[in-house]
Amino acid sequence: MISTKECKIAYMGEMTAVYEETEEKLSIGNHFHNTYELIYIIEGRASVEINSKKYEAVPGSLIFISHLESHELEILQYPYKRFYLLIKPQLFQNIIIDPRLSSIFKHRPDDFSHVIQLNEGEDSTITSLFARLREELDSGLDFSLMGASALLQLLFIRLYRSYRESFPLTDLSRPTSAIHHVQKYIDEHFLEPVTLKEVSRIFFIDMYYLSRRFKKVCGYSFKEYLILQRLSRAKYLLVESSLSITDICTATGFNNINNFIRIFKKNERESPFQYRKKYK
Repeated sequence: MISTKECKIAYMGEMTAVYEETEEKLSIGNHFHNTYELIYIIEGRASVEINSKKYEAVPGSLIFISHLESHELEILQYPYKRFYLLIKPQLFQNIIIDPRLSSIFKHRPDDFSHVIQLNEGEDSTITSLFARLREELDSGLDFSLMGASALLQLLFIRLYRSYRESFPLTDLSRPTSAIHHVQKYIDEHFLEPVTLKEVSRIFFIDMYYLSRRFKKVCGYSFKEYLILQRLSRAKYLLVESSLSITDICTATGFNNINNFIRIFKKNERESPFQYRKKYK
């Protein structure tokens, strides 16, 4: 151990790769990132809670947390060593194009597990990929983001081949592909006045069929997914900007301030003002 706590960070634009180790007591309360987060435990043990689902993470655990999910973590055993990757959703989707691979961040059926536990002997390969990805981002060389993106693609392909059952989406039939395109449309237009009726018209899909199929494939209802996207953006702006709560309401597609506050309190159990005061 070089020190009580060591942290090596590689950052490039919208992708951050971190190696961190500590022997100090650490507990991270409920929080969220406006990014996808992938945590890889190398040594130690931690308790992780993501959207009311609880897991015990041990060496070889890979934890997948989307930007729509709040989570908390408590270290149970030291020394605690981990890699973690933070990547903006749009960049991730530009790199990981196939919906089967991206589904581990985007779909949440009832039986979904946020944790993949690596098989024995596979940890050295995954550790090497994380280390190379961090070093590539940190190198400052030409095309380093492209190199890191290639390593990220390789990582997800290896995981899909070995742990296919952990990925929510393995079927790319025409109906499922249509839902993927609808979800992508919401991702790109959630700040606008998006409605189920309008989207069903755009994609030439019966509105009631779309509603049922979207829930089955994505694990969220159409309305839930739209609201969570807007809330994720609102939480980011509450903490990272000085915009008024009224302006944030307008900027995130809610438009009605009373409706925004009601939905925010229902999902976060506190008002936008209380959330800003706590986390800013």
